[in-house]
Amino acid sequence: MNGRIGVLLAIPLYLLAGQAAAAPKQQPKPEIFTNLLQCRAIADNAQRLACFDQQVGAMEIASQRDEVVVLDKSELKKTRKTLFGFAFPKLPFLGDGEDKEEVKEEEGFSHIEAKIASLRGMGYGKWQIVLEDGAQWMTTEAVTGREPKVGQTIEIRRAAMGSYMGKVEGGRAVRMKRVG
Repeated sequence: MNGRIGVLLAIPLYLLAGQAAAAPKQQPKPEIFTNLLQCRAIADNAQRLACFDQQVGAMEIASQRDEVVVLDKSELKKTRKTLFGFAFPKLPFLGDGEDKEEVKEEEGFSHIEAKIASLRGMGYGKWQIVLEDGAQWMTTEAVTGREPKVGQTIEIRRAAMGSYMGKVEGGRAVRMKRVG
């Protein structure tokens, strides 16, 4: 009988351990932020207000020194789009560690669409393409058929093994790499 009880108790513990291991890792918050949040726990109104004033002042100074940066979701999306195509380590604040499908399909994470601001022929059907935001891409294989033109829209998608495929309005997709 004792053996059964031990097994019955071990099963829920095993399941809980599996859930804990499967849970996403929470990125540790900066100390300056956690200090601010701890002010809420102070019961005395005057002491709590003094704590908030002190911690907000510390955050303001840290922000002025660029030690702390605050981004809202729209700024994060703009940053992701601007950095699309560069190889970075997984950066949690850019969402690279997230497994959420809606994030992976967002523009700037899996693809970008932009207007071509300028072009330069590199010979052998290859092109250097500058997008409206200043990002520079180069085709790594020849563009056949219609040549790209300034003002056309280009869609660049992540492809297999860290590569990228770019497709200019109505053309076929060709391999590309970010060069600037």
